[in-house]
Amino acid sequence: MKRKVLVMLLATAMVATMAVGCGQKADSSDAAAGSEGGSESSDITIGFSSKTNSDTFVKAIADAAEAEGKELGVKVVMADAEGDVNKQISDVETMIAQQVDAIIVIPQDVEGSAPVVSMAKEAEIPIIICNGDIADDSYDAFVGCTDQESGEILGTWFNENLEEGSGVCIIEGPMGQSGQVGRYAGFGEVGTLDKFNVLSKQTANWKRDEAMALTEDWLTTYGDELKGIICENDDMALGALSACKAAGRTDVVIGGVDGLDDAVQGVKDGTIGVSVLQDSKGQGKGAVDVAVQIIKGEEYEKDTRIPFRAITKDNVDAYLEGGVEAISK
Repeated sequence: MKRKVLVMLLATAMVATMAVGCGQKADSSDAAAGSEGGSESSDITIGFSSKTNSDTFVKAIADAAEAEGKELGVKVVMADAEGDVNKQISDVETMIAQQVDAIIVIPQDVEGSAPVVSMAKEAEIPIIICNGDIADDSYDAFVGCTDQESGEILGTWFNENLEEGSGVCIIEGPMGQSGQVGRYAGFGEVGTLDKFNVLSKQTANWKRDEAMALTEDWLTTYGDELKGIICENDDMALGALSACKAAGRTDVVIGGVDGLDDAVQGVKDGTIGVSVLQDSKGQGKGAVDVAVQIIKGEEYEKDTRIPFRAITKDNVDAYLEGGVEAISK
């Protein structure tokens, strides 16, 4: 009887010892994970609402954000508003319902997308605005560029490289979007709208095919009177270039914004006069970094403005060899 009791006591002690041992091992693993930030980051979910991934540059921002999420070990839930402000609002509502830890938004429209800010604030979810401005500035942080700056740079280049009084057409982004509003304001600020004879200005919604169709019409309507096409993004500049090439018009000066690879190659080849670079990777990566900092309660920059840089025949080789750093000095 005594022997049976002793065996039972020994068995109980062994189980207790194993339990303690396992507990100590788990604590050690948790401590190691915590010291690397892995366990904290893996619990983070960030919602990312893009205005339209059919825009090559916007897609590049979204891709950079997704890549940075993977690098940091956080989950980034991607949504594409497809150019529809109502869909963007609905996408953000879904993210709020999913109880994400932070929301990043590239606004589809300055005014129309504004409700997403108050929606997130009411749900007590940090919201970061990326790339373009939005009417409600009560967001937690902004990471992007100042659109008017790009318009000023583009307009100034045309002022210096096209004869005063020349006939020009302007291809705009979707009306009411930050890029369209700011860049057109930039043209006005540096006197481009007064310096040239603006034959027509229309939107091509950031799209290459729409810009090509517009340019085809303008070449027919204005003929040799058309000397320049000022485009608010590079996709539209490339569409305008395609139409000019098809019509055999090599005399039309074309410029755009974004620094897309094809546009930069056009600068190199002399078929495009200027591409005003904005840093897609810096914006996407920076927005995710700030979101994680806010979630973790760390210090962060509330307003990060990434400068534009003009890529022209004078510095295109340096840019192709050394990237943005080579033309930032």
